[in-house]
Amino acid sequence: MSDHKPNPDEKPGWADTPGFRKVFLGVLIVSAIAAALAGLNPAWKNPKAHFEVEAFFAFFAFWGFACFMFIVLVGQHLRKLVGRKEDYYEERE
Repeated sequence: MSDHKPNPDEKPGWADTPGFRKVFLGVLIVSAIAAALAGLNPAWKNPKAHFEVEAFFAFFAFWGFACFMFIVLVGQHLRKLVGRKEDYYEERE
């Protein structure tokens, strides 16, 4: 794809430092746990669900994860149908 080799003298960017990655991962985990706990708060639940399945524990979390996985898996196969070879633009020259 690309023949770019990193320069060993080049300083990594601010997002490539291990400290930033640890802090970012920590914030991501804490926010995910906070969102999951917020979903357990009965004051924020809809008292009248449209469908009975919505009353199950963490239904929307599981539903969202299942839909995300479906999109990723379908996207992998869709890439085979609409993707182009790596040297597509080089073939014309």
